[in-house]
Amino acid sequence: MKMRRTGTWSLQCCMLLLTLGFLVGACSTPGGRKAGQVYDDAVIATRIKTRLTEMMGTQVIGVDVDVYQGEVTLQGRVHSPNQELRVVAVAARVPGVKKVINLLKIIP
Repeated sequence: MKMRRTGTWSLQCCMLLLTLGFLVGACSTPGGRKAGQVYDDAVIATRIKTRLTEMMGTQVIGVDVDVYQGEVTLQGRVHSPNQELRVVAVAARVPGVKKVINLLKIIP
């Protein structure tokens, strides 16, 4: 007499679907961004920070760089209007930057 395994098969299918659902869900952030977008933003932020450090050295220690979908937000302190312009210009020239939001404060 052959035993039916439909119960086991159904359970395996359910487990497979749950696993696939989890994996697909894990590929995006709670904000709905895909892993590739998060990676691209991280690359942009790293390039900006690297170029700022190369150009200005320790003068940019107080500058924070945040990137969300290609929009760069600069926050922190700079020592002069000229330094502020240089920081914004460096950020704007990095490939992938769509917009620069300047929230820098000039503190001599």
